[in-house]
Amino acid sequence: MGSENWQYLERFFPIASFIAAIIGPKCEVVVHDISDPEHSIVFIENGYISGREVGDASTDLVLKILKSEAYHEEQYIANYKASGKFGQSFRSSTYYIKNDENKLVGLLCLNIDVTHMEVAAEWVQHILQGGPNPYVMPAAAEKSKEEKQTTEYLQGNADDLLQHMITSVIGKLKIPPERLSSQEKIEVVRELNELGVFLLKGGVSQVAASLSISEPTVYRYLQKLK
Repeated sequence: MGSENWQYLERFFPIASFIAAIIGPKCEVVVHDISDPEHSIVFIENGYISGREVGDASTDLVLKILKSEAYHEEQYIANYKASGKFGQSFRSSTYYIKNDENKLVGLLCLNIDVTHMEVAAEWVQHILQGGPNPYVMPAAAEKSKEEKQTTEYLQGNADDLLQHMITSVIGKLKIPPERLSSQEKIEVVRELNELGVFLLKGGVSQVAASLSISEPTVYRYLQKLK
């Protein structure tokens, strides 16, 4: 990454430490350099929570953000759900780091581990409502409907992240990849492309292997989708 962009990211390192110190040890704070998706994490506090460290890869949400370019219209996305490779639940938020030309150069991400809070909340609801099926208050139900359905998978290994994204898409079809028609495989490639899978270097080869097709066929499908 160029030194100018690095200066923009470096400014957020002490802010990340500041946030982690305020919220506490259950809050992971990460700075991503979007120029290198395979090794995007350039700073992290409390990385033991997700098992990630400096030099690890982007997440599925980071790739989706880069592909959709929604950051042109927004400054951040807040309070969405994320999951960890150890089975944790997170309440997460992402701030877009931009340069003076309003170009995205990085991301500041907060991931608060709420796994035990969810268990405690369920227990409290059982106590308050006195039954196995706690009543959900209308206001809370309405609020959940209004929440953005943004999710994220916190995985530091690029190959594992790719496999997670590919499996998530193919798994929805409920039929073996080798039985998919050419058109169905094109649709899978389209969805994976929209998710940003092909921003990672191993994307084409892993998709080809998962769909039982050749890498040139994946490239041909991508050309058709342009």
